[in-house]
Amino acid sequence: MKDNQTSKDNHIQITEIQIAGLSCSLYLPKNYNSTQEHYPVIYVNGEIPLDEVVNEVKKVGVAAEFLLLSVQPGDWNDDFTPWSASAFRKGETAPAGKADEYFLRLTEEIKPYIDTNYRTKPEPEHTVLLGYSLGGLAALYSCYKTDVFGVIGSLSGSLWYDNFCEFMEQNQPLRKDLKVYLSLGKKESLSKNPRMGQVADCTQRARDILLRQLSVGGDDIQSTSIYFEWNDGGHFHEIPERFAKAIAWWVKNKA
Repeated sequence: MKDNQTSKDNHIQITEIQIAGLSCSLYLPKNYNSTQEHYPVIYVNGEIPLDEVVNEVKKVGVAAEFLLLSVQPGDWNDDFTPWSASAFRKGETAPAGKADEYFLRLTEEIKPYIDTNYRTKPEPEHTVLLGYSLGGLAALYSCYKTDVFGVIGSLSGSLWYDNFCEFMEQNQPLRKDLKVYLSLGKKESLSKNPRMGQVADCTQRARDILLRQLSVGGDDIQSTSIYFEWNDGGHFHEIPERFAKAIAWWVKNKA
């Protein structure tokens, strides 16, 4: 395991780390080295521009401090899919469905490394998992595979993945106190790919399933346990801003 510390500006401290054979990027709060405070940790499935996300979080006025770790998978289509399926597009390699293996590395090697080497709050209520696209699919899938994460965020998640909603209906989240954030772009269902074009229906179906499974009363879209937020644009629109919205929701509802 190797650490290479970099700083993109005077206010954003980022460390590049190799953990469990995967490349990770870690953001530390500005005052991390000058205090003895312990911090919650936000894990992200997939590489994201941490500096842009942190700057967007500041713009929306989030005062809470946290560690933010992005994990680059060995293979995006394999590590973030729950089971094998046909290729997404003609000429592409079919996804191998290795998310279970990825979660073993994340929960048994990466998280313990972060908790051992940094001042964290390791409890589930202080441990967040976010993901975008297939990373968001994997984040929601984790609800049914591990109880390590108390907060889940699926941003523009690929919940159209073959039989995923059926899987949700046939299983139960391992935590009943789970908080889940779902978001989607208003134009994402306009995809010319017929599978991906089902994303809006599948995301709303996933939300309804979670409302039942986590015993959230009524059908309140503003639930503090399960939240579904619509964003402007398509799948690749304002990604750092969407992460910032998810983090802001978590901060608002983490008490």
